[in-house]
This record gives sequence, C-alpha cells and structure tokens, in this order.
Amino acid sequence: MPGARQLLLLLVGCVMFSPLAIDIYLPSLPAMAREFAQPSDVMQMTVTLFLGAVGVGQILVGPLTDLYGRRPALLGGATVYLVGALVGALAQDISMLYFGRILQGLGACATVTVAFAAVRDCYTPEQGAKMYSYLNGALCIIPALAPVIGGLLAVQFGWRSNFLFMGGFALCVGLAAWRLFAETRPQSTVVVRPLYNWARYRPVLTSWRFVYQALVAMSAMSAILLYVSSSSELLVEQLGHSELEFSALFGGNAVINIITFFFAPRVISRLGRQPTVRLGLAIILLSGLMQGAALAWLPLSAAAFMVPVGVLSVGFSLALGAASSLALEAFGERAGTAAALLGSIQLGGSAIVTTVLLSTPLAPQEGLFLISVVMVLPLLLLGARHQPGVPRT
Repeated sequence: MPGARQLLLLLVGCVMFSPLAIDIYLPSLPAMAREFAQPSDVMQMTVTLFLGAVGVGQILVGPLTDLYGRRPALLGGATVYLVGALVGALAQDISMLYFGRILQGLGACATVTVAFAAVRDCYTPEQGAKMYSYLNGALCIIPALAPVIGGLLAVQFGWRSNFLFMGGFALCVGLAAWRLFAETRPQSTVVVRPLYNWARYRPVLTSWRFVYQALVAMSAMSAILLYVSSSSELLVEQLGHSELEFSALFGGNAVINIITFFFAPRVISRLGRQPTVRLGLAIILLSGLMQGAALAWLPLSAAAFMVPVGVLSVGFSLALGAASSLALEAFGERAGTAAALLGSIQLGGSAIVTTVLLSTPLAPQEGLFLISVVMVLPLLLLGARHQPGVPRT
C-alpha cells in the first residue's frame, strides 16, 4: 500500500482529470463556437458528452479494476485521456472534437473510479467520508484555477492550447503513477465470471442505502453541471463579460467550494454523515428557490445568478462527501464495482438531466429551480422519513 501522503497526492491527481477537462476551456466556448460555426448548445454538448462518457464508462471499468487491479486502470485511463486531448487539439470539425471528448471521458472514468475505490480500499468508513471531502475540496482547486489558466492560454495561443495543457497533465500524472502508485485492491475482492452480469451488480443496485445516496450525488451534480454548462453562455454571451471576467466569477465560486469541502469533515464529525447529507440537500433546495425568486423579481445580472450558485456550492460540498461514503460503505469486497456504479449514476445521470434541460428553452435559473423542486426536495423528504444512512433490517 502506498504511504498515506503519497496516496493522497496521487488520488488528488486522479480526481482532477474530470474537472480539468471541463473547466479549462469554458472561457473559450464562444470562440470555439465561432470557429466551428456552431450554435452555443452544440458546443455545450462537449461538456455533457464528456461526462456521459465518464458515467457510462465506469460501468465497464469498475469490474475491471476488481479483476485486474487499480494500477492498470489508472495507467490505461491516463493514456486514453492523453490521446483524447491530442485529438481535441487537432480537431478540424465538431465530430472530431466530440470524438476527442468521448475519449477523454473514457480515460477520466478510469482515474476517478480508481480514486474512489482506493479510498474504500485503504480507509475506514468514517475516515473515508473525510477523505472524500478532502478529495472533493482538492479537485475544486481546478475550477478556481483552470478557467484563469485556460483564459490566459486562449488569449495568447488560442483555444487549442487548452487541450495541449490537458494532455501534458495526463502525461505527468501517468508517469507519476507508473513510478509511485502501488496496488490497493484487497485480496478479498470478489471476482465473479462472467465479469458483466446482473449477479455482480445486484447487491449494490438493490441496496436502499446505495441507491438513495447515489441519487443524492446525482441530483447535486445535476445542479452543478447545469451551472457549469450554461454559465459561459449566460455570463459571456448574454451579459457581455470578458473571458477573464468570467474566469474570475467562476473561480470565485470555486473558492467557496474549496472552503466548504475542507470544512465539511468538521460538520460530519459533529452532526454525523446522514444529517450532513440532509443539511446539504436543504441548502441546495434553498439555492434553487433563490434562483427562481431572482428570475421572477430581479433584473438579469451576474450577481443575481452567481449568489444563489454560491449557496448551491455550499450544499453540494456538504452533501457529496458524506453521501459517497455512505453509498460505498457496505461494499468493501467489490469496491471497484460499487464506486463505478456510484460514479455512473452521479455523472451519467447528471449528464442526461443536464442535456435534457439544455435542449429546452428554459433559462439556466429555471433549470436550477426545477432540479431543486423535482429532484432535491423529494430526496430531502424521503431521507428524513426512512433514514437511508442506516442499513435497513
């Protein structure tokens, strides 16, 4: 097993693949739309396609990590991500760009699955909840920095330099993993053949606790993803902010994420994991209601949109770590499969929700309000009634 500090640093690198692939080129989406002569919703699909590939790919990658180990999955994922970044940098049409984004998603799905499975491999449930919060806090450094870096690169070298930066990041993490990352898969890991069958997934997908916590993660991620996917169109195209001003607004919200994620372990220690999940859901619900009220009674502005998003980020940060820990706690013997299913529901499901909302004429504020009322409110009520953080007898 790797040393604790070494393992944490490597896992931070693993979880950063996904946010880097989204956030670094968001300021360049309007310029990319002009170069490819495509409307903004077509370019926003590069975000949802990536996350859809991450979500679906985890169903395939999870059992492979249980069979062959975490190390091969991490090395293979970094390589595929690198290839996808190079395809994106060389893309001459939207189809080629889409293909590169799908490759990046398939690569990132392996690295994030390894990160979540390795935490379950190496830490107790209580330690794991704190580790997930720390990892999520670390990955939020990327939304704080990546748009600024991406905006500067785009201004100096064009948007393709963003993809070259992603490729360089994948190369660095892959080389570090090759030298430093030791296998964490427990000897007790269950490997059922054939590898992909209902019997392997059934214990996870029929667990009330797992399904509930996965839906919590999906709902929270749907709200965040809708904000991420629509923010550049709203702030740059509609409100006229520059790429660097957008980066500052986006990065400022990411700072809220970072602070809350690193504060979340104290909340978990004081309240417990399931009460922390409920608190996070309640704050997400509040943010959606604030979006609806702002849309109804305030003129459209960066502040009217971003202040409720800041509240959303607090709820997201509180709910996600505790929900992830509760979802995976009972599946130490098949942690790779459980982590993959959690990621698939969280990312794949949120990509579907976001794609559907982006395809409608709804404003982003209306979409965030809808997510809070239709998805978050029922989960909050259901969780208060059935206590899904405790195994049911």
